[in-house]
Amino acid sequence: MKTPQFNPFRSPHRPLVMGHRGDQTVSPENTLLALKNAALLELDVIETDIRMTKDNELILFHDETLDRTTNKTGPVKNYTLDELNQVDLGYSFTLDGGKSFPARGQNWKVVTLRQAFDLFPKMHFNLDIKNVDPIVPELLAKIIIEYSREDSILVGSFHHFQIKKFRKILPHVHTSASPQEVRRFLTFQTLFLERIITPRYSAFQVPITHQNRTIVTKRFVRAAHAKNIAVHVWVVNDRLSFEYLIQLGVDGIFTDDPWLLLEVLQEKELI
Repeated sequence: MKTPQFNPFRSPHRPLVMGHRGDQTVSPENTLLALKNAALLELDVIETDIRMTKDNELILFHDETLDRTTNKTGPVKNYTLDELNQVDLGYSFTLDGGKSFPARGQNWKVVTLRQAFDLFPKMHFNLDIKNVDPIVPELLAKIIIEYSREDSILVGSFHHFQIKKFRKILPHVHTSASPQEVRRFLTFQTLFLERIITPRYSAFQVPITHQNRTIVTKRFVRAAHAKNIAVHVWVVNDRLSFEYLIQLGVDGIFTDDPWLLLEVLQEKELI
């Protein structure tokens, strides 16, 4: 299995603006409003997370439980889609440190993957498989095929076995490296042997630093590009980091503040 020759997640001129769970600046994460705002901003990619409901529906939701962002508690996987449609996704959203909650009671419901594909047919999506259930890669592949979205999707997961299974089902769809694969590449790079790796992925999706080690360096970016691997960095929200990553030539930046990233790119005349 080889990395596809054409990689829409590589950007030769500037980093892709990748909205982390949509546009969270004025809307609750992973809601229809967050996705609509990201589309109106013409962001390059919407990054979001895939979780499975009790009745095997795929929804856009990050946390394992409902506790942090909604008016309900407990694992997402314990609720059916109908039950989740009664949950207030805007319940905990605040712009002033908890003094007010402007999205409460505004009928912001969970968004299914099918709804996202229906409403945003031209948008590129970065989808992170959160569940460990082995059926999820199969369900995800089925929906991608159903909507003919093979060319506009990048699939990742922190669970190596999930991304490995997805690749077996849809080997021609772009995927990101699992943490295990990133560590292997970095080890080979330390030994100056990264050239011998044959990647099964199209992108590295990494933080700038991890456990006091700088991951995203000029050499790392250069080595990745030599293999046609994109470098996407998460999650970055400040001007100095944006400027540092632009200078390094990374291919994409996950951000909670796409407005600021767009501003920086405009100042540099990159858009």
